Amino acid sequence: MKELIIILSSTWKFAATFPLAVLIMKMSFFETLLYTNFGGLIGVIFFVSLSKIVIKTWTKILPAQKQDKNKKIFTKRNKKLIKLKRTYGLPGIIILNPIILSIPVSAFLVAKYYGEKFINYCWLVVGQIAWSVLYTFFFTSLHDKWNLTF
Repeated sequence: MKELIIILSSTWKFAATFPLAVLIMKMSFFETLLYTNFGGLIGVIFFVSLSKIVIKTWTKILPAQKQDKNKKIFTKRNKKLIKLKRTYGLPGIIILNPIILSIPVSAFLVAKYYGEKFINYCWLVVGQIAWSVLYTFFFTSLHDKWNLTF
């Protein structure tokens, strides 16, 4: 039962799962890696698929307003999105995925702005695995060093 809880919680909020797995449920290093990464992989697949459906449906229901091809409209929001995309890009989304963003938000951003290539979704999984190793190492060493339990 505890494995299912870890898998389901890591599909949604990846970073919050590690203290739960290591400190409360007392899982080992490899158990934590296995179950959190499995849940994260399921989350990436599910939310990327859901994001594609939502984006496709949204563009059909509310098509972009037709505007003069020579006249471009720049709003504050458009300028901020362009600046964020150019400054940080896909690596920024991958790095911020478990820290600030969650798997659903990062999957939506990748599907929206980088969604044509399968390799971009693979980078989400690679980033998730890298963060998983760091988080698991941190919390297992914290648990072993100070014997923290809740």
